[in-house]
Amino acid sequence: MKKILLFNCAFLCLLVSGAWAQGRLITGKVTAAEDGSALPGVNVSVKGTTTGTTTGPDGSYRLSSPDNATLVFSFIGLISQEVAAGNRTELDLVMKSDVKQLGEVVVTAIGIQREKKALGYAVSQVGGESLQQRSESDPLRALNAKVPGVNIVGGGGAPGQSTKINIRGSSSLTGNTQPLFVVDGIPFDNSTNADNFAGNTATSNRAYDIDPNNIESMTVLKGAAAAALYGSRATNGVIVITTKSGGRNKKKGMEVTFNSSYSQEKVSSVPDYQDIYTQGSNQNYNGGFIGNWGAPFAEHVDRLNTQYGTNYTKTYSLYRNGPNKGQPYADGFAEIPLATRPNFCLLYPELCDQDGNGVPVQLRPHDIVGGFFKTGQLIENGINISSTGDKTSLNAGISRMTNKGIVDNLEASRTTLNFGGQAALANKLILSGNVNYVNTTQTSPPVGAGYYTDYGGFGNEGSIYGRLYYQPRNFNLNEYPFENPVTGDNLYYRSGLDNPLWSVKYNSYNSNVNRAFGNMALSYDVTPWLNLLLKGGINTYTENRRTITRKGGSAIPLGRILTQDLTNTEMDYNFIATITKDFSETFGFRALIGANANERAYNTRTVTGTDIIQTGLNLTSATATQIVNRDFRRLRRLYGVYTDLQFSFKDTYFLGFVARNDWASTLPSNNRSYFYPGVNASVVFTDALGISSGPLGFGKIRAAYTKVGREADPYQVQTVYELGSAYKNAAGSTFFNASLSDLLKNSNLRPEFTTEFEVGTELQF
Repeated sequence: MKKILLFNCAFLCLLVSGAWAQGRLITGKVTAAEDGSALPGVNVSVKGTTTGTTTGPDGSYRLSSPDNATLVFSFIGLISQEVAAGNRTELDLVMKSDVKQLGEVVVTAIGIQREKKALGYAVSQVGGESLQQRSESDPLRALNAKVPGVNIVGGGGAPGQSTKINIRGSSSLTGNTQPLFVVDGIPFDNSTNADNFAGNTATSNRAYDIDPNNIESMTVLKGAAAAALYGSRATNGVIVITTKSGGRNKKKGMEVTFNSSYSQEKVSSVPDYQDIYTQGSNQNYNGGFIGNWGAPFAEHVDRLNTQYGTNYTKTYSLYRNGPNKGQPYADGFAEIPLATRPNFCLLYPELCDQDGNGVPVQLRPHDIVGGFFKTGQLIENGINISSTGDKTSLNAGISRMTNKGIVDNLEASRTTLNFGGQAALANKLILSGNVNYVNTTQTSPPVGAGYYTDYGGFGNEGSIYGRLYYQPRNFNLNEYPFENPVTGDNLYYRSGLDNPLWSVKYNSYNSNVNRAFGNMALSYDVTPWLNLLLKGGINTYTENRRTITRKGGSAIPLGRILTQDLTNTEMDYNFIATITKDFSETFGFRALIGANANERAYNTRTVTGTDIIQTGLNLTSATATQIVNRDFRRLRRLYGVYTDLQFSFKDTYFLGFVARNDWASTLPSNNRSYFYPGVNASVVFTDALGISSGPLGFGKIRAAYTKVGREADPYQVQTVYELGSAYKNAAGSTFFNASLSDLLKNSNLRPEFTTEFEVGTELQF
């Protein structure tokens, strides 16, 4: 690393010592043909020399040139122009967008914009308009099927339910294959932090805090070569998101944009069920049995007896009380299954006769699953205001999203406020920044892939879907009562089971997230070819969670309330020097030298309250016993220096070198420093061979070889005793179990390295 830094410093000194041609002073301004707005950063050079400059924030430039010189104006995304200056001292120019080239400009590591043809690795970019075409509240699901090599799997159809994204398969022994998210240049935590807390409910990952309607562009850096400058966390690739408040507005003047959308969600399909046999076992009807192995429904009895010689009857149950005791109910009818539950006739006398027998109900198959679901809806509204002048750019917006799911009490909401701006100060100094606030809420009954206590659930409330799909065919779930009208306790056809309607109403997971993130950047053009950038940002959120298991259920009869409060804060700072200098008309050079400091802090506290005293309060203080299950803090720091060198020849041949050295606090002191390099190259062979005018309009071959290091998670160096769950003895004293971790720690732990070799081609016909 020392050699690389010395090389960069030497190169910088060489460039500084270069002599500038002196002659006629030419001044002017460069504007956009579309709206007349000033174009900052346009390269202005004297053809055939290395003399040049760039336009300032207001589009103006000053350049010394020989008499009768030709000036070359160029910028990524604009049509390059050559203009004969002659003897003029003022030269203004209007530049047009290059539509073809605009589609090939992508945001790469550290927010650098580069022509895609110059890259030696795979990068895909999706515009905000494409993401907004889908009525999708999750930005990751909106990205689905838009980028090759990216696998996006949703946890389910519940509002806010977590989404897993994987780029090019698994690449870590620890199982963490999630890419790094970077929003407006600042790392963005995308954890779920579930910690087995939510109890078979739908939890979110924190990318859900990003409003898809506020995204200007999303870039996927797929390989290690593309993401190496981001350091250890970019082993699995990077998702770079630029928000509307974090980018510069393209149109001059004021613009107000309002968007509103409404969409519906329905169950795509339900299982196909048999409609021949009733609830029970051994082909005998039993109103308290779980499976559908009973006698055939009355409408099938005659056919089955004739076809198979069986002797099925249409009698299903007998009267239990009164003068008709022992007598059968009418053919095809049976006692309402709930009648055998304790005190049922006292609670629901209208469903019993005067002798305490349940009213007769006809046994027939019911549309249990389809009738359980409702039509969900997604509503989004937002307004964005932008204003752009010659030296300033401002952007502000507010949006609101509500998503109601396909069952009751399954919903999510997101409210977003954002503000950003950019101002050109004196002496080519540019100040920019943005701030965002997001409030995300989520409510979910037990809709996860869990199971009930009768199937080995071990005291969890299980999944309502797990119970619903095993519902007896003849049990009319949507018409029968599901709770005790006096106590509110669960009521179902069998003890030990929770009615899914009761679970939906009373058992829930609730989450409330308040997130703030933003950054501030100061950019200074020291010379036309040297830019210094200082950028820092913070990304922090607090989440308050509550899981409620109502008193009166079968899994946890006395009820339980779990609360979790967590805070996650990340601060990230970068200092970057960028050198852009062409040695000649055909040989170009760009160097980036940077330093990074990053700190991440995570705190969480979990409390369990058991034996609910007062239902409806949903507080741990309203329970008889409260125990602190977990009180955990985690802090980690990472420091790094990096460089990116890019060479080009005739705008056709490209060669790049990257290198980074990190110092990680999570590793032992003797292993904290680790270095990883990379090299990439590409050739636009259609230009090199002069065949771009044929059927193959563009063809490129690229290759890259990169090594990326990855530090360990915190506290993996020393094996220590870990506190287990708390418990209380008969006297009411609280104790904690302590045990050694089953994961043996390593005092000589070293970083994990991923080595990647990538070869590819890009063709446009």
